[in-house]
Amino acid sequence: MKTSKLVLLLFLVLGVLFVVGYILGLEVLVYPVTVLLIPVLILYYRYKVKEWFLPMVVALLLFYVRDLLMLDGLAEHLIPILWCLGAALFILYLFALIGFRIAKIHLVEFISLLIMYVFLGFLYYTMSQLLPQVLPSRQMEASVYILVLIVFLAVTFTQYILKSHYASLWLMLAAASLVLSELSLFFKLFIISDISVTIFYPLFHVLAFYAMVQHAVHRRKSTFPPGF
Repeated sequence: MKTSKLVLLLFLVLGVLFVVGYILGLEVLVYPVTVLLIPVLILYYRYKVKEWFLPMVVALLLFYVRDLLMLDGLAEHLIPILWCLGAALFILYLFALIGFRIAKIHLVEFISLLIMYVFLGFLYYTMSQLLPQVLPSRQMEASVYILVLIVFLAVTFTQYILKSHYASLWLMLAAASLVLSELSLFFKLFIISDISVTIFYPLFHVLAFYAMVQHAVHRRKSTFPPGF
């Protein structure tokens, strides 16, 4: 078995342990797995490609720092956590915008886009109505973050519909997984901690990172901006 496949298998095992540990509330399992999860995924990426895409590695490391800070406490590190998330999402936005290609849209595809935009608009409206009740002191920051996530999903979905490239599918999956994992985490922390929320966060958290790496593996190289 190739080294890359062995490392990928290790990542999958860690991913399962992360999900199980989070669902069962086993901090003794969640903590060490969180420390190892993204480094092992980056190692897999290093073995998978001859020359890795440095901006993606930086984005993953920003998510990694955010996860480590989350382990130590959200309230104690809220500002650095938001900065890490903002910087990581800025890089992901660059991936989406650089990958855009102009193409004709069939009627069915246009309807698909319209349905997605309406759904995402409704999702944002619903979340914005909850914020004053559950997070009044951080309403502005939470509203901006949710909007950034939802717009990112809208952009990547549009990119995929425009048939930009196979890599755009992985970026769209990463965006969708981020929306599901982050909103699930938000519900767990501030609204209600039911079983579906508890499962969705760790599951889509792991899937988002994997999809990001697959996007980097299959991406088209660009000369603008430098490094992309």
